[in-house]
Amino acid sequence: MTFARDSRYDALSMALHWLSAALVLIALALIEMKGVFGKGGGRDLVKLLHYQAGALVVMVTVFRLGWCAVRHAPKAPAAPGGVEEYVGRMVHWGLYAALLAVPVAGVVALLAAGKPTILLGIDLPVWIDGGKAVAKRYKHYHESVANGMIALLCLHVGAALWHRYVRRDAVMQRMLPGG
Repeated sequence: MTFARDSRYDALSMALHWLSAALVLIALALIEMKGVFGKGGGRDLVKLLHYQAGALVVMVTVFRLGWCAVRHAPKAPAAPGGVEEYVGRMVHWGLYAALLAVPVAGVVALLAAGKPTILLGIDLPVWIDGGKAVAKRYKHYHESVANGMIALLCLHVGAALWHRYVRRDAVMQRMLPGG
């Protein structure tokens, strides 16, 4: 399968894509691991690392969106058109929205609960009033949107595999390092 160089994503876009993927997987793995530990020590560390991964996801996503605005996506090797193209765009924008919404809702939940929160070395003041009710609502948003994001990630990976093994086009290779 060969395709023109201008149909591939640039190295920075690829790095940001795979960094985002790694950070999301790390954040998911960490929060799932918290149940392994009892209250205190290890559990608190795992949660703290989960928070840091989420903060990094926001930073990388904001940078990615800025980079996308400056450096447009390369031309697709074969435009699928119609519903397939529309769904692909909606899944991508849904993922970007979730990459921002999930961590933000998590931080709001922590701050509303009055929990001391340090993100990337910055001690966030508890400035949200509303207590447990607001914290519970935003924790629910955080978890619900995270579950939606997991569904979108499955669609995204499934579509990449669909393009690679069923359609046999070069869509997936545009984001793989090394050509």
